[in-house]
Amino acid sequence: MSQILIAASALAIMIWIFSIQSRLSKSKNMKIGPWPHELDQAEKNAIREEEDINPIKPEDLDYTDLTRAYRIADMNFARGNLGEAEKWFINVLAFDPNHCESLNRLGVIYIQQGNARRAEILYRKLLSITQKESAYYCNYGKCLYNQKRLPEAIEAYDNALKLDSSRPSRFVSVGQIHYELKDYVKALSYFVKALDLDQQNKEYLSITAELAELVGDTDRMHKSLEKIVEIDPYNEAIRKKLEALRGINPAKQ
Repeated sequence: MSQILIAASALAIMIWIFSIQSRLSKSKNMKIGPWPHELDQAEKNAIREEEDINPIKPEDLDYTDLTRAYRIADMNFARGNLGEAEKWFINVLAFDPNHCESLNRLGVIYIQQGNARRAEILYRKLLSITQKESAYYCNYGKCLYNQKRLPEAIEAYDNALKLDSSRPSRFVSVGQIHYELKDYVKALSYFVKALDLDQQNKEYLSITAELAELVGDTDRMHKSLEKIVEIDPYNEAIRKKLEALRGINPAKQ
């Protein structure tokens, strides 16, 4: 009987040692940031298979499972399962409170849920860690805008533009806020910058023409209307507006 107990104890010790070695091996191979923003299809399939074979719960999360936890969170975020993604991002942050992309994604979730104040807290923390990502400033600007804190939102978007001025939508966001503040001259300047990056965008052209009319910039208005007609020659409303403008300013014939 005693021999059986000894053998059982030895087996238990071996299993325990193997478990420790396996966990240490995982820890050595684990990558701590930077984190992928998108997963390719092969990675998504691998994670899905792993979830099916060996599911884990957020409350059972171990530090060595941090990479996997982030990927599960990211996948749920991409699928639109925001409640599940929120749970996993929170658990990642419990192990690494400075995990930038989890702070960012969780902030986006709160913005979409209408909880801009909670999102703001996350972005304040995020921007205290790094000021190198334009997207973080944009999302921070969005949560400030949703709280009607328009001058602060402008500052956040302008910080994003200092880091990356290649996206016309960011100029449009700032232009829209200036429009709401009735600063039409500044609003026009931002829409003109957006047009410099996307010259065929009819919506930008239309808004630019309207703003130009508001501030009395007939030259800009004329150029914008002409461009719309060039892109959309069957737009009768714009044609009539352009003809009326030419009637007021014959030099533009």
